Amino acid sequence: MAEHPSFSVLYVGSDDRLAPALARHINSESLDVAAERTADDALDRLSAEPFECVVCDAELPDGDALSVRQTTRERAPTLPFVVLVGDGETAVLADLRDDSAAEYVFVDTDPEPYATAAKRVREAVEGSHSREPTDHDEFASALVGAATEAIWVVDESRTITFANAATERLFGCDPSAVVGDDALRAVEPVDSESVRDMFETVLANPGRTVTSEIRVRPEDGDRRWVECRCRNQLQDPAIDGVIVTLTDVTDRKRKERQLRRFRRAVEQAGHAIYITDTDGTIEYVNPAFEESTGYSRAEAVGENPNILNSGEHRPEFYAGLWNTILTGNVWKGEVINERRDGQRYVVEQTIAPIEDETGTVDRFVAINTDVTQRKAYERRLQRYENIIENLPVGVYRTTHEAGGEFVEVNSSLVSIYDAYSKSELLDRSVDTFYADADDRAEFRAQLEEHGRITEFEVEHRTLSGERIDVTLTAILTEEDGETYIDGILQDVTNRRQRERELERKNEQLEQFASIVTHDLRNPLNAAQSRLELERQASDSEHLAVLEDQLVRMEELVEDVLAIARHGKQVEDREPVDIAPLVESCWQTVETGDAELVVDTDRTISVDTSRIQQLFENLFRNAIEHGGRDVTIRVGTLSDGFYVEDDGPGIPPEEREAVFEHGYTTDDDGTGFGLNIVEEIVTAHGWEIRVTDGTDGGARFEITGVERREQA
Repeated sequence: MAEHPSFSVLYVGSDDRLAPALARHINSESLDVAAERTADDALDRLSAEPFECVVCDAELPDGDALSVRQTTRERAPTLPFVVLVGDGETAVLADLRDDSAAEYVFVDTDPEPYATAAKRVREAVEGSHSREPTDHDEFASALVGAATEAIWVVDESRTITFANAATERLFGCDPSAVVGDDALRAVEPVDSESVRDMFETVLANPGRTVTSEIRVRPEDGDRRWVECRCRNQLQDPAIDGVIVTLTDVTDRKRKERQLRRFRRAVEQAGHAIYITDTDGTIEYVNPAFEESTGYSRAEAVGENPNILNSGEHRPEFYAGLWNTILTGNVWKGEVINERRDGQRYVVEQTIAPIEDETGTVDRFVAINTDVTQRKAYERRLQRYENIIENLPVGVYRTTHEAGGEFVEVNSSLVSIYDAYSKSELLDRSVDTFYADADDRAEFRAQLEEHGRITEFEVEHRTLSGERIDVTLTAILTEEDGETYIDGILQDVTNRRQRERELERKNEQLEQFASIVTHDLRNPLNAAQSRLELERQASDSEHLAVLEDQLVRMEELVEDVLAIARHGKQVEDREPVDIAPLVESCWQTVETGDAELVVDTDRTISVDTSRIQQLFENLFRNAIEHGGRDVTIRVGTLSDGFYVEDDGPGIPPEEREAVFEHGYTTDDDGTGFGLNIVEEIVTAHGWEIRVTDGTDGGARFEITGVERREQA
């Protein structure tokens, strides 16, 4: 076998993988590939050395492929020239279409750009060699014989005059079987007209190469896509025809379709996607990346993903990420990134390595899902769950059927039912906790009727058998097609015990008041009558003392009755204007030279008889301790009212004690006046405190009062 003569190719560009890829795909030890990165260095190299072909990137650091091609065309018009065209660089094709020595490869859309580039180089060298030098003739013959593409020679009438061995591989028949046939023999009817036009174009333009992709149907009946490249060599007596090179591109077309579908999917994806080289330089971003990060494609391509670094992660985090993907593994995790405007966001990121045909990792693809809102929702949900878990009341969800089972409970419910854990309650029938089955039926009836129920009081039984009083609040909830009962359970056993104890004490107070009224007041009235009779018969000095004691006893009886009466909770209220009420109360008190100032227009909801007792007692207290010429003021607070005087006031250390039974600093006082005031305030659900008056006296502030606007 003749030894192939060596031939050389000059590559102008920055892809370090191209030279070894050309050698691998051409599979010739005679091939020598030199490389230069800039246009100037390439032209200097071409001036110094002969090359069989030039392969050039469309864009160069100091120019572009056109500048190099124009210079080489002046020096060697027929020197084969292959341009590697990327996305956004297709403008170069307009100046190459009429250049018979120029070819191109779409490196971003071709599934196997290196293999295609090698094929273009081989075809270009083959077509450029003349028949004169013997070594080139042998080289060309060897190329034709070893070619994997079907090569035909077709005369002007489209009759096949030569077919190489690869014809059988593509069409499933012996090469001799096609010689003498029309070149359209296997072309699908849909492409026949375009092939005729292509053939006429080639015949009219000697030396020009015309390329088209057509569909053919070989002997096996399976339609295939082929790349048909025609070159008019009728002027060459050794060939005397059109050289037709037919390359099976069926797999490539399939891959291109897949690539187009993939590209459309990536472009339209809602996830931010970007591709980097092994150094981390961004080569591609999709529209979702631009939208989510704020960086345009032009701003991002050529940069490093560090433009998104928020500073939230330590260097060890990124070191681990790179170690994972550089070893060929997929990395998944959450990353806090920063948008172009400085706003931070959270993504779920997957970074996968991309391998070339040799299995070497040459790129990485990163897919980012913005989960900022979801993370915020999860945090809120966690907070709500923490709140529910730590509420001092039981929270539950049960199934909707008649018996019902617990499906969710919080810790407080576990404690209320005296269970060991949540699992001890889950899946238990709710019915088993009701002390009376009728109560369960009533609860469900009200819930079904209204869809919700509030403060349903019932007796339950704990797992230890203890009976407890609880209130239930519940609502019917639908979720995923299922109906549940969600609610709150509050243990009110202690409260109910206190209420029952209070009821018992109120009953005792009622009995006590009855005794005071009947058993004490009657003898007291009889004694006062006897005293009056004795005054008529005697003027003893002891009678005056006796009268004072009887008056004091009557005051004590009245105060005790007031305590018994005013200690009860107020149930019936009516709106009352404070100002006229205060004026009326002032008339019932011995005021002497004391002065009343009313500075309020507030209307409040009260038990009128009790509120009269409150003001009267406060007025008497102010006069008794502040003097008969004291000034008393009634005014408004934001949530209540006050009564103050300009007397000597009450020392801070005695302010808590003034409301106690029997506390008084007046020898003639009963010690019940302010205690009654406190009882009335408490019965209304208000609060009272003692502080300094505006002018140094005592000030009683009643707060927590529900305000009612005047009509």
